[in-house]
Amino acid sequence: ALDYVSAIGMKQITTHDHELAAYALHHLREIEGIRIFGEAEHRSSVISFLVGNIHHFDMGTLLDHLGIAVRTGHHCTQPLMQHLGIEGTVRASFAFYNTREEVDALASGIKQVSRMF
Repeated sequence: ALDYVSAIGMKQITTHDHELAAYALHHLREIEGIRIFGEAEHRSSVISFLVGNIHHFDMGTLLDHLGIAVRTGHHCTQPLMQHLGIEGTVRASFAFYNTREEVDALASGIKQVSRMF
């Protein structure tokens, strides 16, 4: 794994991750009712969100049925969730092997699930 990452280059990986996160944020912010947690300018390529009154587990389960993998729950941050007044979030994580097409599929999937509620 180290050889694989070294061959790509950490600078290229970091640049790709930041660009993909910015692309994802731009498209996710266009979704009606979405609430993104963590709007820091300098961020990782992890995006936590909720949409309307859709329970995070329901969103994750339905996205999974569409072939889109996300994590749901409190992500071992119960004190933060309690502070925010929520039970959990949906979390999408992007890495150097993800593509803009996969971000587009996520945004499309969220919109499709939202129409069910």
